[in-house]
Parts: sequence; C-alpha cells; structure tokens
Amino acid sequence: MIDKTIPYVKFQMERSTSQVLPDRQLPEGYQFSFYTPGDERDWQAIETAVGEFDNMSEAQRYFEKNFAPYPAELAKRMTFVTDPSGKKIATCTAWWAKEGGP
Repeated sequence: MIDKTIPYVKFQMERSTSQVLPDRQLPEGYQFSFYTPGDERDWQAIETAVGEFDNMSEAQRYFEKNFAPYPAELAKRMTFVTDPSGKKIATCTAWWAKEGGP
C-alpha cells in the first residue's frame, strides 16, 4: 500500500547501457509477461490495490490518457509478474518522462 502521507519527490533513474544486467529468476511457477491488449484491467486492478489510485475508474482514466495512445510501446515497456495460477500479481512500466515522451 502506498503511504500518501509521505511527500512526493520526483526523481529519475538511469542506467548505462554498457552495464550487464544480473541474471535474476522468479520463484518456480512465476513468470514475466509483456502487455497484450486486454491487460489494462489487470494493470488497473494492481495499481488500485496498492493505493496508486482510489478506484478502478481513476486508474482507467489514467491508463487511457497516458498509455493507451501508444499500444506498440506498451508491448515493449509494460511487464507483469504472473503467479502459478496465471493471475497477474505485479506490474512495472518503463515509461518516458513528460519531456522525453513520444
């Protein structure tokens, strides 16, 4: 759950492309998957569950405004972790800062 009493601090993370990424494995039965059409509901549910949005409608509006216009980028930049039952349980999106967006 996001603690919204903590002040927001804007920051940007960068990594040199020359650095080799460590090989990390998910626990057995869990897997990564990239966004495919229809996954927006899972993204909205996960983000609402952790307190990023107050409700699914708010998450949907955000998704439609910021992500939906770029379906090809979503397929490369939005990932999920799926549990052994196939349920999407976590998400991470590598998106642009507003000044560097598409």
